[in-house]
Amino acid sequence: MLLSGCGVAQFATCAPHTKEEGAPTRNWVECFHQPASHAGISHSVYCLNEDAAKPPVLLLHELTGLTPGTLAYAEELSKDFTVYVPLLFGEKGRFSPSGGLLAYWGTAEWTPPQEGSMPMVNWLRGVVRDIGARHPRQRVGVIGNCMTGPLPIALLDNPQVGAAVVAQPALPMRFWFYTDEDKASLGLSGDDLRSARSSTAQIYGLRFETDCMADRTKLRTLREQFGDRFLNGEIPAREYQLEGKPTNAHSTLIGSWKTQAQDGRASRDARERVRTFLLQQLTETRAGG
Repeated sequence: MLLSGCGVAQFATCAPHTKEEGAPTRNWVECFHQPASHAGISHSVYCLNEDAAKPPVLLLHELTGLTPGTLAYAEELSKDFTVYVPLLFGEKGRFSPSGGLLAYWGTAEWTPPQEGSMPMVNWLRGVVRDIGARHPRQRVGVIGNCMTGPLPIALLDNPQVGAAVVAQPALPMRFWFYTDEDKASLGLSGDDLRSARSSTAQIYGLRFETDCMADRTKLRTLREQFGDRFLNGEIPAREYQLEGKPTNAHSTLIGSWKTQAQDGRASRDARERVRTFLLQQLTETRAGG
């Protein structure tokens, strides 16, 4: 990648410099026996292929790819949910930020059109339909992270999607520079937002208070767009900056998670809040649901 762009420079400056923890212990296999094909796009979707009685959750990986830490988080979620994990770019089980940058800037799948939705959103809509067919009487939850952070919003056009988690949304990603409009944007089309507003699903947003990749104004945009349906889960700096020491913190659910370390407690707590949110939204009977 060329490193002269201000957008890339911001990524290099803001990205945490700690090693991701966690590794899968179970066999994640193709859910549908072959890559899922929708809207002219094919990608693998992995799961444990267990009993589908648990509420379904679609977990979208970060810019760093379908990393071991992501699969480990999926296993944690699988205690309560039937988890589906698409491989959107890169290789399964490999940490590769460059793969995400190349996919976003170098493929048509992530290019937003003048109208409608980006191709990746249309493919994910097909995956949600596949999941819904496996869980015909259950609501579906979707978790987005970083580069995929805002995408659960676009999937709210499907009435079966009953909950969206928007973790450190980082779209749009600019190569050269970010305008104030970019900082407030979710990187979705007007059509995506209009469809999402017709949903009744709750939206839980997360970011670290000092995160400079997912600007605070993005959560403000979620509040403006969705009102009381949006729950703000911003993590205060005092919960992760030990003794007030500045730290680059971005990945709320995966990259900053630590098994025991005190500086990973904020992420462990965030995971528990997400778990509780999803259980409430996907399993409790709601009026009209």
